Amino acid sequence: MAFGLQILRAPINLTLSLMGHCSATCSSSAFERVQISESLQGIMAAAPGADRSRVILYFHGGGHWLLTASTYKEFIGRLSAATQAVVIAVDYSKPPSVQFPAGLNEAHAAWHWARERFGEGSVAVAGDSSGANLAFALVVKLAQLEEEQPVACIGISPWLRLDLKTSLPNLYGKFCADLYLGGRHKITTAADPLVTIVNASPELVRCFPPILMHAGSNELTTEDVKAMAVLCESVGSPAEVQFYGCPHIFQVCPGFHKSTRDSLQRIDTFLQKQWKSAPTE
Repeated sequence: MAFGLQILRAPINLTLSLMGHCSATCSSSAFERVQISESLQGIMAAAPGADRSRVILYFHGGGHWLLTASTYKEFIGRLSAATQAVVIAVDYSKPPSVQFPAGLNEAHAAWHWARERFGEGSVAVAGDSSGANLAFALVVKLAQLEEEQPVACIGISPWLRLDLKTSLPNLYGKFCADLYLGGRHKITTAADPLVTIVNASPELVRCFPPILMHAGSNELTTEDVKAMAVLCESVGSPAEVQFYGCPHIFQVCPGFHKSTRDSLQRIDTFLQKQWKSAPTE
């Protein structure tokens, strides 16, 4: 099965990565590959005038098994321009060659790398769909370890419930969740709060940084966002939520210009309230 999935994924990732590269040629942002660790890389986007002491560590979507940071090259350039921050898309490992918690461990490593390279207090985390699941899982892990949190956590159509009920509409989601966890070799269940974020305890949620979530008003993750907002509200943890009459991760896709512009402007306004001054040498 693993070999078959890799064969299936290869042309999809290649095609969409090439599309990401081609789309980014029209961007005014500068891009470069960054080495996060010996086995982990990312793509850094910096729009003209971007404040290099302000960083968004970005985790891309793809159902926890598809796509690459290159697929998102054009989008992270736009995100950098909208927020005037440096955006780093992490090329984290995916099944079937790895299983949970490999991706989360790499997210944790990327977080420590970003703090060391760019200065404590100047790093936010963000992601879309399954990538937002990783960003929020990182926040849960940091709370469990009682480590420093990012200045903010941003979810674009965040997939926060992987403990899906068995039903026809959930078939693909259950496939992705099971693959992410490792199938019959899994070491935890989908109910784990590092997997289904809305299962995090109130004690952990109180440690969360300020949260922003944007999603379509009737899409795959609408109920996830509502559940997370209720959980945050129940413990007094700040969370900003906005719904749009648009599909899943519309900000990343072509079209929906008005809603995308509004979403990115709201993300910028939110971040401006959260950034801390970069440490002085």
